Parts: sequence; C-alpha cells; structure tokens
Amino acid sequence: MPRAQTDPTIPTDQDAVLAREASRILDASAASEGALHVRLIETADVSPATLELPAAAARLLKELLREMAAGHAVTLVPIEAEITTQQAADLLNVSRPYVVGLVEQGMLPARMVGPQRRVMLADVLAFKVESKTRARAALKEMVALDQEQGLE
Repeated sequence: MPRAQTDPTIPTDQDAVLAREASRILDASAASEGALHVRLIETADVSPATLELPAAAARLLKELLREMAAGHAVTLVPIEAEITTQQAADLLNVSRPYVVGLVEQGMLPARMVGPQRRVMLADVLAFKVESKTRARAALKEMVALDQEQGLE
C-alpha cells in the first residue's frame, strides 16, 4: 500500500480570503445537506459544465473551505492509508516512542516495512476515540468520587 501523503497544505492570506468567500456562498446556498451542483465556466480547454458532487463530498468541501478560511493547514488522507509511527504520534499528540510502545504492547496494530513500522490510519483514529472515551469515563468517576466525599 502506498504511503499516505499527509503533508499539510498551508493557505496563503489570499487563499484564506478566497476560501472565506467560497465558504460564505456555499453556506448561503440551498445545498445544505444534499448534493452540491457546481457550475464550471468556460476556459480555453474546457467547455462549461455542471458537476453534481455527492452530499458527503459537499460536506468535506465546506469543512475544507472553513478551515482554510481560518488560515488552518489542511490535508486529505484516505482512511485506508498506512502512516508512520511519527505521523501517528502527531495525530495523537504524543511522542513517537509512546506510539512504538503502544505497538509493542499490542494496543495498536502495525506491520513492519523493512526496519520501520506502519500503522493503519483507521486504527490510529479508532485508538484516539477509545482514549478520549476512557479519559472522559475516568474524569466522570473522579467527579463522582469527589462529590461522594463532599469535595465539590
């Protein structure tokens, strides 16, 4: 499987302005949840056409434009992609050695590609959701204990 391209696209100030305007127009359009119809104008090598984007693609496009409008770097990675332990660490906001430890403990599946480990992006994202769920549960338990002991 090819390595995922996870290098972010960093919008210029002009990109952010264009994205803000496009986002504003899309948000004002009637295509809030359904398919999005986009009219392409004629150029030297393309005649005018109307595209119908699926609803899921329209939602992603709107989110992409909102992030770019805010000046945030963005990237698009297929969920089936394999990533390096460093990329996984960046997504989880932890160190690479911590991710390697998760792999070695069997908490995060990986495969070896030569001397390097590769993890599935889907597995990393699932681990991130599980970790947040466990953290929230632990926090609720701590709050309950504090309330039980009158330490509110």
